[in-house]
Amino acid sequence: MKTTCNIINKETSKLTNENNNKLLRINEHVVCNQTTIANELNNYFLNIAGSIGNKRINEKGKASSLQNLFKYFKQPFKDIHWPYTSAKEINKIIDSLKDKNSSGYDEISTKILKISKPFIISLLINISNKMIVQGIYPERLKFSLIKPINKSGHKSSPSNYRPISLLPVFSKIFEKVIYKRLFEHLNNNVILNKHQYGFRSEVSTENASYVLLNEILTAL
Repeated sequence: MKTTCNIINKETSKLTNENNNKLLRINEHVVCNQTTIANELNNYFLNIAGSIGNKRINEKGKASSLQNLFKYFKQPFKDIHWPYTSAKEINKIIDSLKDKNSSGYDEISTKILKISKPFIISLLINISNKMIVQGIYPERLKFSLIKPINKSGHKSSPSNYRPISLLPVFSKIFEKVIYKRLFEHLNNNVILNKHQYGFRSEVSTENASYVLLNEILTAL
């Protein structure tokens, strides 16, 4: 009898050889036990992230990010406004998501989400508005599925893998709800630096290159 996960995987074309046994070299021994491999890769990713973080702290000092902000912004800003979401907004967000078969630990992809939209949109609106009122992000949506992806080199070496984090697709909806309100607050209060080109609509690295070249030519 097929499990629910296998049925979903079949519908989203996820039944591949992905789960075939992998081999990993640990302390000069080749290991094929999947639990041992998962634990070893997890420890490797955690240690790498920790070493990079400590290195950056040592290089830049331990100054608080808020302390740096206070240097540039002396006057307090208006309180951020959190308007309720609506069916129109949630519909637009779901429609904007790319059709993908990948999913988080809940095995729900964007394709499944779009098919289910008419039946769950009221629930999504209710959760979004409760999140806005209470200021609490759903804890379960913070859990991610970590998958090791081979970068290059031999697949038996942990150092040749990089982790990708797959969050539940529902988290993307709530993130976009918060992002819209936060971004409008930053723009309306002119909090973002005019030279902030990353992660902003209608600007890109091309704008940064243009400004840099223009300043160089002006200085000549």
